[in-house]
Amino acid sequence: MLPLLVMLTLVMSPMKVAFGTDSTTATCDTSQASKTPHQRKYHPGHYISLNRFEKESAFSQALQPGAIGIQVRYSWRELEPEPDIYDLTRIATALKSMSANQAQLVVFIEDKTFKDEYPTPPYLQKDFTLANRNGGYTTIRWDPYVIERMNKLVAEIGRNFDCHPNFEGIAFQESALSLDGNILDANGYTATKYKDALINILQSAASNLPQSQIFWYMNFLPRNQRYIANIANIVSKSGIAMGGPDILPDNYALKENVYPFFSQFHGKMTLFNSMQYDSFAHPKKILTTPASKYWTMEELFIFARDKLYVNYIFWNHKTWRRPEDSYDWTDAQPVISEHPVFNQK
Repeated sequence: MLPLLVMLTLVMSPMKVAFGTDSTTATCDTSQASKTPHQRKYHPGHYISLNRFEKESAFSQALQPGAIGIQVRYSWRELEPEPDIYDLTRIATALKSMSANQAQLVVFIEDKTFKDEYPTPPYLQKDFTLANRNGGYTTIRWDPYVIERMNKLVAEIGRNFDCHPNFEGIAFQESALSLDGNILDANGYTATKYKDALINILQSAASNLPQSQIFWYMNFLPRNQRYIANIANIVSKSGIAMGGPDILPDNYALKENVYPFFSQFHGKMTLFNSMQYDSFAHPKKILTTPASKYWTMEELFIFARDKLYVNYIFWNHKTWRRPEDSYDWTDAQPVISEHPVFNQK
């Protein structure tokens, strides 16, 4: 039997979700909204990225001094449990909390996982989701049907939340696919198909959320890394924000293949990056004075601010130390509170 929420949805429309009478989630009319990059919502600064296992009750703990808002991860499977049936109630609940705390919300859509769980709805799992080398699954993002379905999901999010003042925008997961070459070949992958798919999805999102930010997490594009710049040149005209999932100054692959894009598009696009779990335990290649084994939270922030030119930083809410001599959330908090403003246009 369908849950009550979905049954109510079907009564209203096959493409809508019932949210009750709370004006927080009133359907947006985007027909007259500006689509120029300069008139999108723009609240740069520090955002706290909640872990998958954390619920909305963690908002108050995460929203410490200096933080502008929260990034919450939602799997595609959660947001669209059945074809054209959307459950956006968790987003609505988060926005209600953001309104109460005068903070911003970024909705991070997951279509890739790093453990044995599908990110996609059941109707996409068999034919459009592949086991990746991280032990999780990756959506076949370059398939035309997947592109169509993702665009419909984002359009639904836009219809409901784009006009909400505390809804900062949506984020798309990293461009790295984590798929072996033989799997790519068996599923019709080409770098050109993937490039075109990302452009399609980003431009569609920009059109369907004309008032909000679209955060494109880029890092690697299999078989043609130069396509990252091609994509950025095209979608920058739509006001897309570009960034990545890792602030790791001594990571060779990032230094050589990803970080140069930040310099290339500095001043042309809104830029961002994120402190993931490994940022809290990033070993130094060269010890500094005073000596520290790992890059400190202050040092990572300065690197992101001054070398990557970021306007937004997303900090993982890491509440444990692993290894024990590394850093955690308590080390990040003072940096966030001491540097609440940076790289504002």
